[in-house]
Amino acid sequence: MSPMLKLALYYIDNHKIEVVHTFFGKEKILLDGRTVSKKITEVGTEHTFTIGENRYWIAQRDISKGEKLNRFEVRKNGSPISLVNILSQKSSNQMILIVILCGLGTGFILGVILYKLLWPTVSL
Repeated sequence: MSPMLKLALYYIDNHKIEVVHTFFGKEKILLDGRTVSKKITEVGTEHTFTIGENRYWIAQRDISKGEKLNRFEVRKNGSPISLVNILSQKSSNQMILIVILCGLGTGFILGVILYKLLWPTVSL
């Protein structure tokens, strides 16, 4: 099995849908861990699969349109549906944590610099 990078994770009708990119340039749709669509990754690549009697369509959005948190458009029986990409939520939480840690580190460094400026050590 080739290494895969998860691009999106959705839950639809109690099913886990993953969009992954393989090391060999293929984009896969996994339904509960089973490959239901696999295509070469290109701009506008569309995937279709069925769950029960419903037909689903997934395609990557044009990133220039500002939909950075939800990179994929999902349709059920031709109608767009609103799903939350679980991976986007995780990465945005990680980003908040990184910003907080950077702020704390910067504050500590500035505090040390101010301390040394205001209370310089006296050398004899």
